[in-house]
Amino acid sequence: MKRLLILAAALAGLVVLIGLPLYVFPAHDEPRAVDAVYVIGPPTDTRMELAEQMIADGLTDTMVVSLGEDDEERGKWHEAAAACDSAQRYEVFCSEPDPFTTRGEARWLRSLVDQEGWESVAVITTTPHLTRTRVIMERCWDGDIAYLSSGEHLDPWYWAYHYAYQSAAFVKVWLEDGC
Repeated sequence: MKRLLILAAALAGLVVLIGLPLYVFPAHDEPRAVDAVYVIGPPTDTRMELAEQMIADGLTDTMVVSLGEDDEERGKWHEAAAACDSAQRYEVFCSEPDPFTTRGEARWLRSLVDQEGWESVAVITTTPHLTRTRVIMERCWDGDIAYLSSGEHLDPWYWAYHYAYQSAAFVKVWLEDGC
């Protein structure tokens, strides 16, 4: 029994160590001039604030938001709904990608890039989602993408959730091919 506990603790430690560069300290960029800033779902207020700050700083004049038409969802994400539902001084594209997954968001981005002729985009998401977002987005478009962490505070239980969720989702990514 003691050996089993030691093995379980060692495996847990290994998972944590492997996850550190993937989920806790992933490669990320700083805000910079781009053709559009894309807030992928869920469009939390923190993510929206970063996108709006980029617009206020003159780094872009176009925002893309993954947000569905469901009233309950829009009720959760007030800033996103406000940006999508009222006139803005900047261009806004709002839609629920199909499927409403990171892969669906990457496909929608590629479609918008083709339609709008963008050469650069900043993608905003939470820190533990950055690495997987990068892998998926780069499968769909080989253009200039800046990957920005929203800097959202995550409680310890939510970090544990992300370790498990992102790890399982990476398995799915490895099993999928292409965009």
